[in-house]
Amino acid sequence: MIRRLEPGDAEDCDAIIRSLPSWFGNDQGIAECAEAVRSQAGLVRLEDGAVTGFLTWKRHHPETAEITWLAVHAEHRGAGAGTELVEALVAASPALRYLTVKTLSAACDYQPYEETRAFYRARGFCELIELDLWGPENPATLFLRPL
Repeated sequence: MIRRLEPGDAEDCDAIIRSLPSWFGNDQGIAECAEAVRSQAGLVRLEDGAVTGFLTWKRHHPETAEITWLAVHAEHRGAGAGTELVEALVAASPALRYLTVKTLSAACDYQPYEETRAFYRARGFCELIELDLWGPENPATLFLRPL
């Protein structure tokens, strides 16, 4: 089941992040994610009443939104939860024409994020541009999905 992110979900989202140290090992990123689940719009995926994944997002333009954070608990990865969250955002936002997401660039050659990039490609996103947002040691790629 997918529902809107609520303030009481924040600690469950923090626990999901802690279950994924290969993706969320940067203290600044962990803090930014914690802030996002406490301040941005979002969705959570529930299984047997427990939060197993979440997505936060921002609308930058009436027709464009950005997925700011997406994570599925390590014990639930690979079973479709991330896809459900992305598609629930798309279904709930019929005015959107574009969905974007930033993630670590392939230029980093950090294997866990190849899975992340493959996930987004498989859901209709394409690489748009490389960005220097997080410093030269952490180049980003902006992905775009036309809706």
